[in-house]
Amino acid sequence: MNSTIELSTQDESAPRVRRRWKRQAVFCSAAFFVSYVITAGPAVFMARRFDQPMFDRIVKVLYAPLILLVKADVPVISPLIEAWVKLFR
Repeated sequence: MNSTIELSTQDESAPRVRRRWKRQAVFCSAAFFVSYVITAGPAVFMARRFDQPMFDRIVKVLYAPLILLVKADVPVISPLIEAWVKLFR
């Protein structure tokens, strides 16, 4: 009888574990996106300060998605990204 109680408890906790993993995945994705955007400004600053062509190319490749968003002129996101990067120029 003890084993049936343990099995039913494990079955009930499985959806909670899945929800927790989903929440953690959403949180981690949001944290990654925010940190990715935040590091764009300092990366542009360093690329200009070091004046190394290879480092400049690496920054352009790493932040190509943000560059495409700015060039596509996405209504809310483009001005925010541009303003953030201009702070470091």
